Amino acid sequence: MIEQEMASIIKFVLTRAGELPPYYWNVPQHFTIPSAYFPPPEIDTGGETLCTYSMDFSWYIKLFHQTAQGAYSIGNMIVTAIRGVRNLIPLIAEDGREIVGNFVRVSDPKLKMLDDGAAQLTINWRSRRLYNDALEEKNRAQSFSFDVFMKSGKEISDAYAEALEKYAIPLQSTVIQTE
Repeated sequence: MIEQEMASIIKFVLTRAGELPPYYWNVPQHFTIPSAYFPPPEIDTGGETLCTYSMDFSWYIKLFHQTAQGAYSIGNMIVTAIRGVRNLIPLIAEDGREIVGNFVRVSDPKLKMLDDGAAQLTINWRSRRLYNDALEEKNRAQSFSFDVFMKSGKEISDAYAEALEKYAIPLQSTVIQTE
């Protein structure tokens, strides 16, 4: 199964390259030219916050044509298209339609010419994900109780007292309800 971010990048690349035939697991001995090969990306993980971790993807996509220059030309169209949308590749839903306002932000793409009618397009991006326990429902405080006492004889300025006035609660009610 291909993840949503990967599927979105594949769709973007293939659309901008003129609907090339894609290969995913292995390139057959007699493959179609021009075409694109999407091997599994390299993944590196790391911590992000207390609730999230990161997965850094490096994807080395091969583009094929009769000549290396032809493959490079296809790659150049893709690189230009990615930069043209500010490196924001639209996310797609399972049915292939774009999800309005949702994107995969990729780093600046790289392109290099290989030999024998091939070029390599490199796309890197960071995916942030919640730890499993961050998805669980947590018990949260529903109310807070506190009392504020001033030492007798302590004086504050009138301006300070006015500023604090909006936070004052009547002495009978010492509970503040939160939502």
